Amino acid sequence: MTRTDRLLALVEELRAGAPGSYSTRSLARRLKVDERVVERDVEDLREAGVPIKADTAGTGWFLDTVGTLPPVVLSPAEAVALATAVGRDGASPFAHSGRAALLKILSAMSMAESPEDRRLAERIRALILADGAPDVPAAAVVEEAVATRKVVRFAYAGRDGTRTEREVEPVAFVAGVRDWHLIGWCRLRDAPRIFRIDRIRDASLLEEIASPRDYSRATPHVTDLLAAALRVD
Repeated sequence: MTRTDRLLALVEELRAGAPGSYSTRSLARRLKVDERVVERDVEDLREAGVPIKADTAGTGWFLDTVGTLPPVVLSPAEAVALATAVGRDGASPFAHSGRAALLKILSAMSMAESPEDRRLAERIRALILADGAPDVPAAAVVEEAVATRKVVRFAYAGRDGTRTEREVEPVAFVAGVRDWHLIGWCRLRDAPRIFRIDRIRDASLLEEIASPRDYSRATPHVTDLLAAALRVD
């Protein structure tokens, strides 16, 4: 059993037993692994956002089914379409979150019965979790900046290779033909700018929440603002 299969099987065991709980020993016996492996897998799943909780006695684990998906039935074509859509653009700032979300959907799917379906499921999981998938530097920090409106500080490599320190008030992401960009108000330039995500280095969030800006004073229409911002530093 691969680690991915073991994690999915662990979630299925907890889902089947909900709202009851299973002890670590019981889960280890069901999955035919050491108790330390179960403890590590439970911790990894919890860190990934799977709502596994300790019972009131502190001796077992249960799956909090509030807000979770019931078993999902997808056709092979639908499952492949989802996996392909998520895996096609590793440069997306949402790539990691997309893979995590798709894994949650797959964990909610009914277990495949036929050998063909099992092989297909394994190929889908391999596509999602493939080692060497593109990892965009600082993408997770930039994603959080846009979601929380926190000012983000980073080093930026210009087209000529010059590195500058920036503080940017984030506005949104823009998907280009080949690249993803961050739209924001650049305090260094005192103007709206678009930054290529793959040129951002050493990003960190400040505690400061960006104040609303009246972009209409600089440009009469939002489209004009985006046109001005398309001057990529």
